Amino acid sequence: MKITIETERLILRPLTSADAATAFFGWTGDPDVAKYVSWLPHQSIDETIEWLKEIAWKLDLEGNIIPSDNYIWGFVLKETGELFGSGGLIWETDWQLFQVGYNIMKAHWNCGYTTEAMKAILNFAVVNLGIKRVAGGHAKENLASAKVINKLGFIYDRDGITPHVDGIRFFDSREYLLDLV
Repeated sequence: MKITIETERLILRPLTSADAATAFFGWTGDPDVAKYVSWLPHQSIDETIEWLKEIAWKLDLEGNIIPSDNYIWGFVLKETGELFGSGGLIWETDWQLFQVGYNIMKAHWNCGYTTEAMKAILNFAVVNLGIKRVAGGHAKENLASAKVINKLGFIYDRDGITPHVDGIRFFDSREYLLDLV
């Protein structure tokens, strides 16, 4: 099964350990990118390498996708070949649904790339993974992510409080659902 996705301007592909430095210096280690997410900025390339191992695609001997609790792609500009972000679907135990997530380098904010990538990922989710419903959310202050969620067609469900992985910090959030079929 082909897990690389092409859109008009992007190639979405699995990330590998060879992407660690680009990811760390581009978005996983950037406090501005991590400002409104539940994870903390990575403190080293080694931390990014560990994350890349956690999100590695699992395929059987025939190349079929083995069910996982995450499906993450790297976002690459077709025109330049630049890897500039990542996103996909992460299992959310509280919702018992996959939740969309995405992070891109600041230099590429407000270009429509995240919406373009996530539309393709949601289509892949339906066609190849049989996912029928997903959750989404954003910090109330994160207006850029709110735009992405709305452009993707998510329907507001409720306000919430999202914890950071450190268990100390929290942020007010808006939570959404999207039926894919």
